[in-house]
Amino acid sequence: MDALFKELPLHQGLARMFGAVGEDGFWRALVDTLRLLVPLDNALVALMQAGRVPRLLVDFDYQSDGDEQEELADYSAGMYLLDPFYQAACAGIADGLHSLDSVAPDQFQQSEYYLSYFCKVVGGDELQFMVNVDGAVLGLSLGRSTRFSLEEQGRLLCVRDWVLSAMRRHLQLLPPAGPTVEPAAGDMATLFDRFDARLTTREIETARLILQGFSSKAIAQQMGISPETVKVHRRNLYHKLNVNGHGELFALVLQPR
Repeated sequence: MDALFKELPLHQGLARMFGAVGEDGFWRALVDTLRLLVPLDNALVALMQAGRVPRLLVDFDYQSDGDEQEELADYSAGMYLLDPFYQAACAGIADGLHSLDSVAPDQFQQSEYYLSYFCKVVGGDELQFMVNVDGAVLGLSLGRSTRFSLEEQGRLLCVRDWVLSAMRRHLQLLPPAGPTVEPAAGDMATLFDRFDARLTTREIETARLILQGFSSKAIAQQMGISPETVKVHRRNLYHKLNVNGHGELFALVLQPR
């Protein structure tokens, strides 16, 4: 009986969540319910589709001490190109609860994107409930400063199927928003267009993988070339852009302000 009473808030939260499906309060009810299972610093809902800038639907920040709107504007302006979950959505990902470790490159946590942007906006770790809907991926991002333990991930896995079903049904029940044209997504080549550096296709691809957090060995595997050739592309890239390393490359390309 004691165990049942301990679970009562969760059951009440799930009832509120399902009662709000198709209504304005749905995402708040869902995130509040998930916070009964694991502590969260922030949550963000986005609709991701290959070739389109992610559509940010709603966000919750429980630890905000900065300009949240500016940070989200930076994301839409180009930071999304380095987001492992966006990349996974575009490449094709199954419905489920996905961890950062499962989608991120091998040296993501050493990347400048992670150190100077991700940690500030999302935190140290992220999980996402992701569901495929009408050719796009609806993602509910859960972020916080500390790592999610296996036990915490297990708690969320217990409600995964309910959460995914509710997310899918909520999107289906929303009234038509009218004709909208989502902006086309850019790519690394577009970002490099403003530099008269005459980068080759291979050098731009190397830059993209460096910025995403791939090691030289992983870049070689991705591109089907040797690690020595990767070093040549990296050296030529840095020389043409007059930068001395990964950090300066990130600042030049994605933080032009």
